[in-house]
Amino acid sequence: MRVAGRVGTAPIPPIRPVLIYDASCGFCRRWVGRLRRWDRRARIDLLPLDDARAVALSGQPVERLRLAAHVVSPLGGVFAGAAAARELFRYLPGGRCVEALTAIPGMMPIAERTYAWIARQWGPAH
Repeated sequence: MRVAGRVGTAPIPPIRPVLIYDASCGFCRRWVGRLRRWDRRARIDLLPLDDARAVALSGQPVERLRLAAHVVSPLGGVFAGAAAARELFRYLPGGRCVEALTAIPGMMPIAERTYAWIARQWGPAH
C-alpha cells in the first residue's frame, strides 16, 4: 500500500505541528535527532507512532502510520511520506527554501520515490 501526500484530516487539530514517526526505525531516530537540533524553538512536537495518541491525533490506523512518517498540521491536514517532510520545513529555520524546491514541477514525485526507496532500505528491519 502506497501512502503519500495529504492522507486525511485530523479529528482535532493540534496547536503545533506533530511529527508521528517510527521509533523502531534507526533512520527515523537519526532524523528525529537532527530535527530536534534544527528546531531550536521547539515548534514541532515529536510523537512515536506506538504512542496511543498517534492514532487519535491523526485519525489514521496504526497500520497506515507504520508505512511512512506522518505530520499533523495545526490546520488539520494529515500528511505522509515526502509530503510530511515538506510540511515540516514550513516550521524550521531556513525551511522555506527547501519547501520552495518542492514546488518546482516534478519535484514531489521524485521526493516520494526517494522517500519510498529510503523506507525500503532503512525501515524498521534495519
